[in-house]
Amino acid sequence: MNVKTLMTAVLGLGLVWATGCGKSDPTTAPKAEEKKDKDKGKGDDHGHGTGPHEGVVFDFGGGKYHGEFKPSHTNKDATVWILGADEKTPAPIKADKLKLVVSNTNPKITIDLLPTDADKDGKASTFTGKDPGFGVEMEYKGTVAFVIDKKQYSGDFEEKPEPKKK
Repeated sequence: MNVKTLMTAVLGLGLVWATGCGKSDPTTAPKAEEKKDKDKGKGDDHGHGTGPHEGVVFDFGGGKYHGEFKPSHTNKDATVWILGADEKTPAPIKADKLKLVVSNTNPKITIDLLPTDADKDGKASTFTGKDPGFGVEMEYKGTVAFVIDKKQYSGDFEEKPEPKKK
C-alpha cells in the first residue's frame, strides 16, 4: 500500500468517526430559534429526573414511552423499565426483547434485554440482560431500541455523576 492510499484511508476513517457514521444530518440541524425553544424546556428535548428504581430516565421519541436504565455492578447486568408518559408508571409492551447498545465502553456492550415480568399476553415492562462490562462502576451512555407492531422505538440515555456531597 502506498502512502497516498494509506492517507486517503486514514482521512476517510477520520471523516466517518467525526461525523458519527452518518447519525446526524447537518441539513436537519435545528435553527437558532428552535434550539432556544428546546433550551427553555419546550419541544422533545426535556430533562428527566431519577426514575422510580433510582435509574436514569430517558425518552422513546415523542414521550409516549419512557425508559429507565440501571446497571447492577455486582450482578453484572442491566435493567430497563418501560414507563409511561408520566415517567413513573410501568407501561407493559408486547416486545420479545429490547436491544441495548452501550457506546462508551471498550468494547461496546451490545446485548438483548429479555422480559422478566411478562404477563399471559406477553406484555412486559421490565427487561434485563447480563454482560461482564456492567461490573465496572462508571456512567454508562447508550441507546435502547425495540419494535412494537412493526413500529421502531429508540431512546438514548446517559448516566451523570452524582453531585458531590458537601
